[in-house]
Amino acid sequence: MTFQIRSILVDDEQRHHDILGKMLVTFCPNVSLIGHAFSINEAVSLIKEEKPELVFLDIEMPDGNGFTLFDYFEEPPFEVIFTTAHDLYAINAIKYAALDYLLKPINIQELKQSVERAGKILAKQAPSREGEYQVLKDNMHIQDRKFTKIALRSSEGIDFVEANQLLHVEANHVYSNFYLVNGKKIMVSKPLGDFEPLLESCNFFRVHKSHMVNLDHIKKYIKGKGGYLILTDGSHVDVSVRKKEELLKRLM
Repeated sequence: MTFQIRSILVDDEQRHHDILGKMLVTFCPNVSLIGHAFSINEAVSLIKEEKPELVFLDIEMPDGNGFTLFDYFEEPPFEVIFTTAHDLYAINAIKYAALDYLLKPINIQELKQSVERAGKILAKQAPSREGEYQVLKDNMHIQDRKFTKIALRSSEGIDFVEANQLLHVEANHVYSNFYLVNGKKIMVSKPLGDFEPLLESCNFFRVHKSHMVNLDHIKKYIKGKGGYLILTDGSHVDVSVRKKEELLKRLM
């Protein structure tokens, strides 16, 4: 018997309800659509009444940012897949919190993959995502639009790390190794390229195809064909010839 996921759609436009609703019926038969909400207030009431397991949540809503939905629940008892048309900052904030999202117009394959991921989490009765939602809220409330926290999902769990506590990130095939100022290394099962646009907003720079460094933690640059960096923990990171000139401009 297929595991049915009780779901609701939260969006302020009827056409998006119609489009996503039809896509779910056609391509995600394991999703049982039990309700629609067109505002945050409606969503709160619907969630309390119907207790869905999965919420498709639009970010731009008439009565507030979609993220404010979490202010009404101390520990959200549901999975969320965010939907948005264009807000790059919001998308980056979602990525930093290791949460899932769909970019409008919604791609069928991406929808199926997101639903599949949500289904696996729900089937395992995974621990609350309260930590991820808190990272999201913290990052959305900052004033200078630079992210402060990042959720790093590894085989051991999820580490919530202040961005300024990251020294550098090393590419390791389809994995990424995050090195922290306290000496800890966290291996995440995503390639470095997935993190590059996010880390750039936290003053990171890709100095080599295999390395991104936190510019705030560079102690010294050693000259050479490409040269290398000495970081505040004493570790060395190579600089590619191609990146050398741009790096030096950033450091001056």
